Amino acid sequence: MKKLFIHAGFDKCGSSSIQTFLCQHEFYHCLNGDKLHYAALWHDRILWGKELLKNAKQRPHGYRASIPLAALSPSPQEYFATIGKQLLELLEHYPVIISREAWSYEFEHWLNIQFFQEHNIDVTFIFYIRPPAMWLNSAWWQWGAWSGLELDDWLEQFFGAADYGERIHSFNCLTWANSVHTRLLTPDLLVDFTKLVGIDLNRYQELQVVANKSLPNSILRFYQTHRQFRPEPHTPKVDFIVEKYLHLDGKPDWILSQRQVERIIEKSKLNSHFLLTYIDADQKDQLLADQRFWDAKAFAHLDVKPVDKVLPSYEDLDAIAVASLNALTYTVEALEALKAERNPIFDNADLWRDLALHVEKQNVELALQLMKQAYKLRPDGKLINQKLVAYEARLTKKAQQKS
Repeated sequence: MKKLFIHAGFDKCGSSSIQTFLCQHEFYHCLNGDKLHYAALWHDRILWGKELLKNAKQRPHGYRASIPLAALSPSPQEYFATIGKQLLELLEHYPVIISREAWSYEFEHWLNIQFFQEHNIDVTFIFYIRPPAMWLNSAWWQWGAWSGLELDDWLEQFFGAADYGERIHSFNCLTWANSVHTRLLTPDLLVDFTKLVGIDLNRYQELQVVANKSLPNSILRFYQTHRQFRPEPHTPKVDFIVEKYLHLDGKPDWILSQRQVERIIEKSKLNSHFLLTYIDADQKDQLLADQRFWDAKAFAHLDVKPVDKVLPSYEDLDAIAVASLNALTYTVEALEALKAERNPIFDNADLWRDLALHVEKQNVELALQLMKQAYKLRPDGKLINQKLVAYEARLTKKAQQKS
């Protein structure tokens, strides 16, 4: 039978670590001898194998997840009726896993897809969960802090996002789903996950990765002072750069008061009891024993920090400066090494000129630097010289307007 694992959530529960792990090899050896393949639902095709690995390496965070079901065109049902044939071909030979953390919010789309039942596919859903108050504190620093909302107002909007019970119940009602695993997020996430899907982890000990972990408090507080680095909830590009190159230690501040935690526990208690029906049997006792799901007192020992802007300490800024200089040094040395190879592409004035023309509307400062590089290679270039004069004039005008 064709075997498909669908890792569908939840967000902020280790999804990026799982996806990063799965983007390291073309396939994974399983304990039963199978070769498990990771695939991604993409707009016009199924990504897998070498193409998926290449795609993942080109992304800022180094991994590739599937796109939302709502983005499958012209509709999820029609997508699977056409592009789904590529997935079927892969399933004929190998077990496959696909993943997107936000699929947990798209049950209505899953409900209307007949593809899996029509083709007799053995489907297993996988969900990871964490205590709602932990989820909301983490989510605040990822989205809420940059939303412009007060914490209480933001919590009112997001309470439901950490109520896993009803959504997991819905997935358990899918007639074509053979099984639904609900697991607790623990520090040994990848060990638990690989056991669940049957991967022989002994072959991949070097892949104990943690991706997209919460940024340290020093960076988050720095963002609060310099909002250009985090202008909106869903502009995390700088986050990935910081995580990849700065290697800073630390965790986000705890900002939920005891009153707020009590409200979270109260609002989520019914759903938490609901979870007892669906949590995997080997973790039911662990869920019952974890007071962070049931009792606000489990958080009473935490030092609550202000939500509003807090200036980073000298020590924090010092650590950021040292890490940034280390990253800059590494980057410059890498670029110098590339130049030392005398790759002809870097000696092409047309390349630097065209790059400048491409970005001139969005970033004239960058365009000027790129055009200067073109000038070094072709100082008599007519367009190059014209653009240098134009860029400098724009920057002068911009400076005058500021003053």
